[in-house]
Amino acid sequence: MSVGKDFLLASLLQHNFLPMQKKAKEEMPPVFSSITFTPEVAKKLVAGKPRKVEGYQGFDAVDYKLTRFNGVSRICSIPHPTGYAHLALCIHEHWDKLDYIATNKNSLIRPSQHSDGRFIIMDYEKSFEKTKRNLRGAFGRRFMVHTDVANCFPSIYTHAISWAAVGFDHAKKHAKPVHASEWFNQLDKKVRWLKRNETQGVAIGPATSNVVSEVILARVDDALREDFVYFRFMDDYTAYCETEGEAQEFIRRLAEELAKYKMLLNIKKTKVIPLPTALSADWATELALSMPKSEEISGYDAVNYLNLAVRLAKDTPDGSVLKFALKGLLGRKLEFMAEFDILPYALTLSFHQPVLLPLLEKLLAATLLPGAFLYGEQLQRLALENARFRRSDGLAWALYYFNKYEVSISKNVADEVMATRDCVALLLLYLSGDVANQENVIEFANSLNSADLYEIDQYWLLLYELYREDKIANPYADEDTFEIMKDSGVSFLNAAAAT
Repeated sequence: MSVGKDFLLASLLQHNFLPMQKKAKEEMPPVFSSITFTPEVAKKLVAGKPRKVEGYQGFDAVDYKLTRFNGVSRICSIPHPTGYAHLALCIHEHWDKLDYIATNKNSLIRPSQHSDGRFIIMDYEKSFEKTKRNLRGAFGRRFMVHTDVANCFPSIYTHAISWAAVGFDHAKKHAKPVHASEWFNQLDKKVRWLKRNETQGVAIGPATSNVVSEVILARVDDALREDFVYFRFMDDYTAYCETEGEAQEFIRRLAEELAKYKMLLNIKKTKVIPLPTALSADWATELALSMPKSEEISGYDAVNYLNLAVRLAKDTPDGSVLKFALKGLLGRKLEFMAEFDILPYALTLSFHQPVLLPLLEKLLAATLLPGAFLYGEQLQRLALENARFRRSDGLAWALYYFNKYEVSISKNVADEVMATRDCVALLLLYLSGDVANQENVIEFANSLNSADLYEIDQYWLLLYELYREDKIANPYADEDTFEIMKDSGVSFLNAAAAT
């Protein structure tokens, strides 16, 4: 399916700018949005004052740490708006040369015009569709290969984007400064602008990085698809082979093609598996079979189901066992008051796996009593735990619930949030409305070194929203990004979602 240029640009800016690529946008609380970051605003930013301070090339970004099931964080980026505007407009202008990535049949995550305005959604297929595709690939074959690219986004060499876009020979013949205006060199340059002009790695989170990674990996697919049956979910490969020798040849060829673009296979995750094999993990099958069958699930049955999930999760610490189970329950009809049995268990599990915190919203809403919020103490503990481990997502969701349900944030929690120096958490602390918290956040903002543009860039989201409310002066003395966005009515907060 082709993606229209205008849809692409609006999507990059208004829907796929913040790190919200899962179907439910659960990476960040819904109080954040880039809907007012329109193409018109982006064009004004690109036409504004360029950064001309000696020693600063490109822009830095806000870090936002997403927690995996094993507790390890993955650092996502919220890019500086001006740098991102340059890159988004460059991709838009030259989309006719890049849109081959939208028709690549080997890729399961290719650009598409989704109804919510996004063109990249990073969710796995529905179980039935995945089963049908696996059966088609496995039929008549005896081996399956699983492998992926080692540290895909952090390992991308930006010059390789040009190699993939126009071919090695043409890109290398036009690599000298005299050819800097060539569109593919401009694309390379503007990708680098998002990360201090560094040539190694691309920002994780914004959809521009999905575009440039697909630009490269689609060329690898071009070299392999005629000889092998396989599919790719981002940088995860699954191939179906008639012999073990063919399986080993797929691994060798894939590694060879990736190496041309300075990318490596993840040897630790490379496996050759004899067929037939189960089409889903054992834990997923057991949970699916054990889901209570009654039309309405009681609190007792729900708790027993979660007990099973906890036992299975101990055997699969890297799997999404608890999330799969809790999400499955919340997708079913529950008996009256069942949420009061499920929520305490879910809160306890969320203490250990912050990835569950977004799922609490439905349960909290269902257990809300007039004039009383029953879980303030648990939120305090969750906030302290996530602050201690510097988990942006866990802390953001805890603070979001504090603000939404107007729960007072203790001084202890506020102090720990301040100690994290986490940009998103500090903004949410400011949004609590507590005067002392707001004064502390404003004092922190004013303490940042305005002469260090990279440090200012690392907090641009907090600083902009404070500037927009006239709480601080513009920290960028020689740049007009904040002025342009404020005059254009841009905010990265969705006030309606907080209520």
